[in-house]
Amino acid sequence: MATVRANDTTVTVGLSWWERFFAAGRPRLAIPVEVIATVGVVEHPTRWTATPGGRSGIVVTGVLKVGRWGLGTGVRHFVSVRRNRPALRLTLTPEGADLTGYDVVLVSTPAAEALARDLVPSRPASNLVK
Repeated sequence: MATVRANDTTVTVGLSWWERFFAAGRPRLAIPVEVIATVGVVEHPTRWTATPGGRSGIVVTGVLKVGRWGLGTGVRHFVSVRRNRPALRLTLTPEGADLTGYDVVLVSTPAAEALARDLVPSRPASNLVK
């Protein structure tokens, strides 16, 4: 299962050995905070509305999704989500998309709300993108 850590400069998504197969072999995604356009929390990240379009990855319907989503939509999503676990959604700037290869990063973590608040300290949690 992916892990998410954040500090003042970088959000790091650590990938398990098997998730790396769906991220071009990378052990982690390091995302500088200055290339994050919006931050949000998705309560039901395994639903189609959270991950539209085609996929190049693995899905166990309603249970987990890991890989690249959004094929055919023009928006590249890196997804590592689980049922009953909220997800942190990071929408990246064009520079961030060039850096990571993804326009959106969606990762389940029990700390999604806290991470979102920490990444956007000037916004109350109720104003985060849902």
